[in-house]
Amino acid sequence: MNNKTPMKIDHILDDVVLLILDGHKPLSDLGIDKSKVYVEIVGYDEYGLWDYRSSFPVPIFKDGKPAEEKNIDASILIPWGYIASIVHFPFEEGFDFPDPFTTNLGFNINNE
Repeated sequence: MNNKTPMKIDHILDDVVLLILDGHKPLSDLGIDKSKVYVEIVGYDEYGLWDYRSSFPVPIFKDGKPAEEKNIDASILIPWGYIASIVHFPFEEGFDFPDPFTTNLGFNINNE
């Protein structure tokens, strides 16, 4: 994207953006418990933005009961209704200072 190209939603794909959320309490079960959260956008549709998470905990069941957890790749839908604003950083190559996914900025998946 150059400075003469109008901003479009496609420009945020595969980039890290800052989402400003409002009324997002239902997302807390997914670990989204802050009103400002940095996410890697991997898609969008009529329902909202899709965020990539490289380490999402899921239970491993043994004998029909959760025995332990493992972390897997996941895409999380953040519905449009919770998004108040999107901040994109178009000229920051590889915007992921130092790595927002290891600092859990805005995410608390284990509800700690």
